[in-house]
Amino acid sequence: MRNVILHTLQVSILTLVISMLTFVIVIYTYFEIKSRPKPEPQFFCGTESQIDKIHGENANGENLFNNNCAACHSTSDETLVGPGLKNISERCSFQWIVKWIHNPQKVLKSNDKYANELFQKFNQAQMPAFSNLSEKDIKDILAYINP
Repeated sequence: MRNVILHTLQVSILTLVISMLTFVIVIYTYFEIKSRPKPEPQFFCGTESQIDKIHGENANGENLFNNNCAACHSTSDETLVGPGLKNISERCSFQWIVKWIHNPQKVLKSNDKYANELFQKFNQAQMPAFSNLSEKDIKDILAYINP
């Protein structure tokens, strides 16, 4: 009987030590990961440089956005059919945005990394081309999205 009690005590102590070590490892890992700097975005579309502040007409941009974009996109981070467009001007160059809006299939076929990532992320939903929108129209939309 004494051997059973001794064995049970040894198993209990060993279990306690393993539990404590596991707890210490989990806490250490949590704080180690938390203290790491957050990674920068992996890629940008278009050129790597950020574009200058876009100057456009906010009121015209709102009308154009509501008539052409709002069915699939929000002006916030909210995802609808496509991504939310908040801060799009910080993620993509104006030239890239124009090319994408005018002919998204051509940008996809050029093996553009950002375009293809979006295409995969949004279940290969194809954005229609809006070749009717001028560069001024696009500037107005961007001014409305990111005043």
